[in-house]
This record gives sequence, structure tokens and C-alpha cells, in this order.
Amino acid sequence: MSDSVKVHEIVKQNLKDAVLIAGFPSVGLVGTIVANFLINTLKLEQIGIIDSPRFPAISVVKDGEPHNPMRLYAGEQVCNDGTCNQVVVCVSEFTPPAEITRDLVNVLLNWAEKNGCTKVISGEGFNSGPKEEGKENEVYGITSTVGSRIWIEEAKVKPFTYGTVGGITGALLNEGKIRKMNVLGLLAEVNEDLPDARAAASVIKAIDELLLAIELDPEPLLKEAESLEQEVQSVREQAPPEVSSSVPRYIG
Repeated sequence: MSDSVKVHEIVKQNLKDAVLIAGFPSVGLVGTIVANFLINTLKLEQIGIIDSPRFPAISVVKDGEPHNPMRLYAGEQVCNDGTCNQVVVCVSEFTPPAEITRDLVNVLLNWAEKNGCTKVISGEGFNSGPKEEGKENEVYGITSTVGSRIWIEEAKVKPFTYGTVGGITGALLNEGKIRKMNVLGLLAEVNEDLPDARAAASVIKAIDELLLAIELDPEPLLKEAESLEQEVQSVREQAPPEVSSSVPRYIG
């Protein structure tokens, strides 16, 4: 079935040692919000699409321009004080069918390895239930390899020690362990299954700690939280039922 998922490169770019950040819909649509924030803030260029006959036949229209619902973006390498970072973002406005998740992850990681990406980060939300008013969304981290566990400390997040991680992030962690490829899952607390830009901002802060050469300021995301949440929710509500299907949840 993996042959049915293909990466179509629009622009060829040198991605050696780049960081691949995956942003797929999850509880609170955290991953999608994070990915779109990075694309807009870092002014990333679309370099490809991921497509499959199993994907829904929809076009995501932004500023009057149609877009494939699963896309790849990248920016130039940025260096600061001897540290260099380059970001590749995979963003999706729909939840891929569960039966194709493993094949999609395999194709994505094959493409990442072929292009020299050395680190994968996937942001997700998980339903933590009610929390104290005014308390920030906690972010937890889990990695695919022992050697990459230091990233949890460097990102200043809590270790995710017990529970289950489903969807794309869970598949990325499992496949990363098999391949000995470094994958970091960042899981943000979300109160309700509604678009949550504040939880996404917490993930952005963690990513900012890891990308020392790239400055990421989540404040604009917080200021535009309400309008961004409404925009993302609108896309989901207009999509066919198979696109806005249930998203993965976590226990722990």
C-alpha cells in the first residue's frame, strides 16, 4: 500500500541536517496550528506535496489560492553564533485514514532520510481534562531513541512516562525507534477538543528552545489566537466527514 502514498517535489532544496517538523490534526488541532505558524513566521517556501488516492479529494483555499491538503515547506539554513538550523515542515489540514498511517509515516521518513534530515519533531495535543484557571498548558516530551532523550530537557518540557500515543506521532516514534532515527514527540495539554492556539504556543516555545539559531516568538500566535482558531475550525467544519474524523488521544 505504501506505493499509493507519494511525495511530489515541486522545488529541490538542500536539506542536509535539517529538522523535519510534522504538523497533523490532533486534539485541539495543535499540530496543524504549530505547522502553519512556522510556515508563516519563517516565510517558508512550499517544496512539495504528499498525495494518495486514499486522501480526500479536497482543496484548501487560502487567500484565493488552492492548496493540496498535505504539503511540505522549507526555509534556508539560518546560522547564529556558530549554530545552524534549517526547518522543513509537513502540514496537513486533515487526519489521514488510520489504515494508511504507517505507510504515510514510512514514505515521509524515507523522504526525510533521503534528503538528509537528521531530526524529526511532531507536535500534538492531548485531552488533560479541567485545569486551574490561568495555568499554562503543560507540554510533555517523548523520544524514539535513548540518545535523543536529552532533547526533552533541552526543550524544557516534562518527560511523558506512561500512557499511549496514537496517530502520526505514535507511528513516527515507533518507526523512528526501528530505524534508530531521532524523533521527538511534543504533547501539549488541551482542555477541550477545540482549536487551541495557546496549547500550540506552548509547543512553539519548546521548539524554540531546540532551534538555537532561529528565533520563534509565540506572542503573535497568542494575540491572533481567536481568529486563528476560528479559521482552522472553519476549514474543518467545511470538510467532508472523512476529513474531520476523530483525532488521536493520549492517556497519562
